[in-house]
Amino acid sequence: MTEPVRYITVTAPDGNIAGYAWADSTEVGFVHRAVGSPSCFATGSEWRGRLYDAHRRGLSPAGALALFSREPGAGRVTQAPDLAALEELARTLTPADEQRLLGHLAAPDDPAWRELAEAYDALTDADREVPWGGGRKKPNGVIQVAYPIYSEPLRRVVKALWNLGAVSPDYRLASGPIPQVPPSGRMSPADAVRTATVILAAERCCDGMIADAVKDGTFDALVAALRAWHAGVQAGRLSGAAPDGTDDTAVARSHRADKS
Repeated sequence: MTEPVRYITVTAPDGNIAGYAWADSTEVGFVHRAVGSPSCFATGSEWRGRLYDAHRRGLSPAGALALFSREPGAGRVTQAPDLAALEELARTLTPADEQRLLGHLAAPDDPAWRELAEAYDALTDADREVPWGGGRKKPNGVIQVAYPIYSEPLRRVVKALWNLGAVSPDYRLASGPIPQVPPSGRMSPADAVRTATVILAAERCCDGMIADAVKDGTFDALVAALRAWHAGVQAGRLSGAAPDGTDDTAVARSHRADKS
């Protein structure tokens, strides 16, 4: 049975929303946003621990939330229909989130973009077939774990995605659900980065993520979205602007300098 929850929007010192401290009639908790800076994650973890401690010391859920609503970075107490609605809110991208994700991508004139285009365009249907190896019992009785066998051309595309920054350094994204490809088949560039992060980073500990994405079309959709974004940047056609007035092209051109 679900019930309404009251929550506080928590902002990290860097100005980004870290997540939401919540309380229902019996419990307290904290929902981290799916996208956030390291400062956001640290802030959310601190709030979560302190909120639980306050509740364990005897404060009611409502009392604990009211206490923390006076903390720096706390928003006003608001109500959501249930915890699922709050979790959905935490997965929603803001314009600032999108700019931060796109800011990790290589500059428009970086050779990594040409490499992605050439590698992807060279893929054949046979290259997309992913057989599995292993899964057999060895003479000593040990059963080898099954693993996907990716073709070299497909590996080339995956490497190009890593090299152009399609995998966000915030690997916490890999713990969330894969963004769904819209019926139109046109994924947003920010969702393409989130998807690449989930699939490529998770492949390192969960074999077959890339194989599944290739099979269901997600892999093609994320590559198409990134290439379309890159083409738009080169042609100067992008219309989105960051909160500080910086356009997408400037973000893409300056991000490497920011990281050095």
